[in-house]
Amino acid sequence: MLISKRIPAFVLFAFLIILLVPNTVYAVPPPDFLFNLGSAISQSFSVVVLLLSAIFGVPYKYLQTKLILLKSKKIIFWSISIVLIAGLSVGSAYLYGNFKQKQEYDTWVTESNKYAQLPQEQEAYLKKEKIPRGIEKNLEQNSVDQLNIGENKEVKAKIKRAAENEEKFITTVKNSDNQKNTQFVKDYYQAIALEDFEKAYDMSKKSVDLATFKSWYDKTTKISLDQVSIIDTKKLSWELTLYEADTYTRYGVLADLKLENGNPVQIISSDVRVLSEGSTVTSNIEEPTESLLTNEVIESSTSDFFEKNKNIALSISNKNFQKALNDDKNNYIVLDAREDLEYKNGYFPDSTHVRFADLQAGEWIKLPTDKFVYVLCWSGIRGKEVATFLRTKNIAASYLENGANGWVEFGGKWVGNIKFAEKYTEDKYKKLFTTSQIKNKVEEGVLLVDSRQPWKFEKWHIPGSVNIPIMYTPTIDIGNVFDQIPPGSQVITICDDYVNCFDAKITAVELESRGHTFLGRYNKPWEYK
Repeated sequence: MLISKRIPAFVLFAFLIILLVPNTVYAVPPPDFLFNLGSAISQSFSVVVLLLSAIFGVPYKYLQTKLILLKSKKIIFWSISIVLIAGLSVGSAYLYGNFKQKQEYDTWVTESNKYAQLPQEQEAYLKKEKIPRGIEKNLEQNSVDQLNIGENKEVKAKIKRAAENEEKFITTVKNSDNQKNTQFVKDYYQAIALEDFEKAYDMSKKSVDLATFKSWYDKTTKISLDQVSIIDTKKLSWELTLYEADTYTRYGVLADLKLENGNPVQIISSDVRVLSEGSTVTSNIEEPTESLLTNEVIESSTSDFFEKNKNIALSISNKNFQKALNDDKNNYIVLDAREDLEYKNGYFPDSTHVRFADLQAGEWIKLPTDKFVYVLCWSGIRGKEVATFLRTKNIAASYLENGANGWVEFGGKWVGNIKFAEKYTEDKYKKLFTTSQIKNKVEEGVLLVDSRQPWKFEKWHIPGSVNIPIMYTPTIDIGNVFDQIPPGSQVITICDDYVNCFDAKITAVELESRGHTFLGRYNKPWEYK
């Protein structure tokens, strides 16, 4: 009889023990945001059970005394007790777990922002020209009203300095990357500036005769070559400014070169855009000019389409995006600026895919200026950066406010997967190492791959780590960047904010495709020292 009376208490005790057994859990930081409920409960019970013990101790004894006389009610009593305790415990633990989750997330965001790169430090880094090819200063304004379309302060200052310079050819471009192609562009414009037109004509695509070619530069008093970006072995882009007395025209050029024995000898094709034009002493010029680089009239920075639409909202909602798709005007393109791996997993039908790093390297010149460009990324964060960048190039760009992920949840058309976790389900893609674990892994010979932006890496990084900022690396450099890792390495990727923590996963998949073993991520590098 005594044993039978203790059975319900034993069952309750066993039930609580099962719930209270702690499990090792690796939290999943942004951009995942999805925490396992069972893990949150197991982590929280040490606090919750103490609370429940105090709350239910006295009432439980009272009810037990009152109902013990009603032997027929014992089963009901114990059943209700177990369900009530379990329900309140799970509910309390869930709420507490959510509270702790938000608290840890806020702490993580605060710490990661504390170590984020300041804009002026980023600019200082970029001026050293140690970044991967094709990366230029990113404008970090938050709305179109804050954008100085076509001419930011840095460009204006550069134009003014060049105008005051007495030399006919000015450049700050170094030959640190793909020296032959970069030097070819420098030699071409130096020849024009020094009026060695025969040499420059032989290097040009010869779309017109020599006399016409000379006439393009009759009034040119100075040329400033500001930037050269290599896209592949034959393709490159550059920006330059041509001066005529007190006026200037700033161009963006995307060109293909003819190679002989690996050396560039001629421009075989080019796309040219006017980025801005104006006076070094008065207000901006508004009329389109004939290109000095081709024999065609090219688009001005003040084209009608862009002028009419440059003040549209920087973001577009799913509803308005769907409305644009249903319209028959054919006045838009959908630009997918995500990484190759993301695009292969799933994509918007008939979209144009160009990685952001390649857009910055000069591929933006291929985009139309007479259509809206709707930019897709995963969540909208990169999309905003891309759209902001394109607007500085006089392209009427907007980004889908919640990215491709929000679009798919909205019910929009899509081919394939959208979520990384739907294809890459292994625990290693969720696993995060603690600082002490990372130090142990380093001692064991594991290599740390830092996926953060290059200017962050240069400012501070864990000794011995290797920087692979895939999202900031033009396609031509991807192979060389990953070749830094010795064959067959065990690797852990490092990140510290929303975007590059997802980037760390993309980097991991690329590392695995190259024969390396990925173990997990580390998202608090500031704790390492």
